[in-house]
Amino acid sequence: MRFAFCAYKIFPYGGLSRDMLRVIDECQRRGHELVVYCSEWQGPLLNEVEVRILRCHGLTNHTRAAAFHRRLQKHLAGEQFDAIIGFNKMPGLDIYYAADYCYVGRAISRHRVMYLLTSRYRYYGKFERAVFGVDSNTKILCLSEREKSIYQQFYQTPDNRLSMLPANLDKQRLTEGCARTVSRVRSTQGVPDGSCMLLFVGSGFKTKGLDRTIRALAALPEEMLVKAFLMVVGQDNAKPFRRLARRLGILDRVHFLGGRSDVPELLHASDLLIHPAYNENSGMILLEAITAGLPVLTTDACGYASHIECARAGRVLRSPFVQEALNRELARMLVSDERENWRRNGLAYRANPNLYGMPTYAVDKIEQWAREKNVAPRPQPTRRPRGPTLLWLRQDFQEALEPHCTFDDVMTISGDVYREAPGRRTLRFTRNGKAYFLKAHSGVGWREISKNLLYLRTPVIGARNEWHGIHLLRRLGIDTLCVVAYGLSGRNPARRRSFIVTEEVPATITVEEYCGQWNTSPPTTHARIRFKRWLIEKTAEIARTLHRNGANHRDFYLCHFLLKIDGPLDNPVPEKTAIYVIDLHRMQLRRRTPTRWLVKDIASLYYSGMNIGLTQRDLFRFMKVYDDRSLREIFANRYQFWRRVANRALHLHNSERRKMRIPDSSVERQTAVSTTIPH
Repeated sequence: MRFAFCAYKIFPYGGLSRDMLRVIDECQRRGHELVVYCSEWQGPLLNEVEVRILRCHGLTNHTRAAAFHRRLQKHLAGEQFDAIIGFNKMPGLDIYYAADYCYVGRAISRHRVMYLLTSRYRYYGKFERAVFGVDSNTKILCLSEREKSIYQQFYQTPDNRLSMLPANLDKQRLTEGCARTVSRVRSTQGVPDGSCMLLFVGSGFKTKGLDRTIRALAALPEEMLVKAFLMVVGQDNAKPFRRLARRLGILDRVHFLGGRSDVPELLHASDLLIHPAYNENSGMILLEAITAGLPVLTTDACGYASHIECARAGRVLRSPFVQEALNRELARMLVSDERENWRRNGLAYRANPNLYGMPTYAVDKIEQWAREKNVAPRPQPTRRPRGPTLLWLRQDFQEALEPHCTFDDVMTISGDVYREAPGRRTLRFTRNGKAYFLKAHSGVGWREISKNLLYLRTPVIGARNEWHGIHLLRRLGIDTLCVVAYGLSGRNPARRRSFIVTEEVPATITVEEYCGQWNTSPPTTHARIRFKRWLIEKTAEIARTLHRNGANHRDFYLCHFLLKIDGPLDNPVPEKTAIYVIDLHRMQLRRRTPTRWLVKDIASLYYSGMNIGLTQRDLFRFMKVYDDRSLREIFANRYQFWRRVANRALHLHNSERRKMRIPDSSVERQTAVSTTIPH
């Protein structure tokens, strides 16, 4: 077969470039004819592979990329290829190797609205949509489940166009360290005996979090800082990071080594790899480090961070990133007694055969898709109608429905109606013996939208909030419902129709129902008291994780927490219990959650738990976990916040009783007041 490989820039120290060269090597081994198109090639050219360099000029990265794509299209027009494989996003690709993170998802979460009007955003968004959009025919090789989820969240890319690749660890980069090599490398870098050598590897210093690393180094205790050295490996502009190190007074502790070919030796000679990336689709250096016996400190923004946890070979910081947490964890890891265990676990993990199969699997999929393309005519993208319709169906759910199922077919599914409100209905139905829930939105009308805007509330006009909310919760490690279908139709927000279908979570009970008995028969046995404390702490962790990642629920009541208990209900075990957060149709997502919405969420949770027998100690336990600080610090710095929470919860309590015309007895009043924040 004849393949065209396309990339903006090839250089020897980039992870994407190394992945591309490994795929090319595998294609050569199988006898395929290859042509590589790029705008810049650094390093020696390949044997028996034609490399066509298309020089492009422009003032910015995106204008140069656009110029490269225009020239590429002219060259491809006169050629015949079985498949065009791209390693950067651009229109016209048959196959895309998804080594980059989702640009639109990152831009929306990190930048203000004005950024979305820039030419840079329009260009990268257009090219990304040309690959992942529902109208595209491009097949995609994904490197991480995390990034696949983000792409599907923003583009509803069908499952049949996505294929997950195994890890792409290169056996040729696995070497055995020895004392002589370690001593030579450390002496060459000026690291004296008894000192600590930290390693940072990555050609994109800003994206990989070099600024975070330098700040964490500067925050080390003085007795540790004088023995610590940071080696920075990568091909990028080091000037702003040198200035940062100089401003923090640690420039003599930071050595910029540039791009290096001896990274395996540096891994063996170092004491810790630190990689606090802002965004990282995969992060091959993480695997290379742990399989060399080097512990790793990283963030969960890296696609391969799950390997660190699976191998138990380091620490992974949870989102949102907090610099103080990185500072503490770095200081702790440098003196931890677990360092030897991390090293042994990492070395044992290299025996996993699934770490080395990327090139073989990738070329298998390229050949398969190329044959399918040549056998059947390539379907042409259909022009969207005036009222746009999006439809995403998970592969197994699509097979359970009628062939060629449409948006209207899903909207008209019948079943047992659980809840019906103006413009929205929720029902349960089954297909092939499996139960699902359909939440269908048929339009709320301008009156409802105007009322919400008048009260400064964001109107809920469809299933989009729940779609984005479920994706966010799953990435944050919070159990929630699993989406199998999502659809949206229409431009008019007052008449827009949408739906979301989720799998049923069987054998569950709401936290409100489970805890309702505590007011009359509180837990007395050690096991039940332990479960109660775990439940309070777990709920606080969920709330903290949501709020620190820019989300608020807006219906944060105990009835929207489902308990799935594996065992008897009267004697549950925390280790065999999961908590699911549901009803996310009103969820709001921002870069940062405003305080008023934090107060509303926590007050709603507090109000729904007022009559389940909570004590003041229970509330203090929740406060400590939610704020992640001691009670002394809470009452010194966060007292007003928690007073606002208590006052709003009592207001909700009294309003509900007045609405239902129920007199407030002294016992119930005492129950509510006794659990408020003390004056």
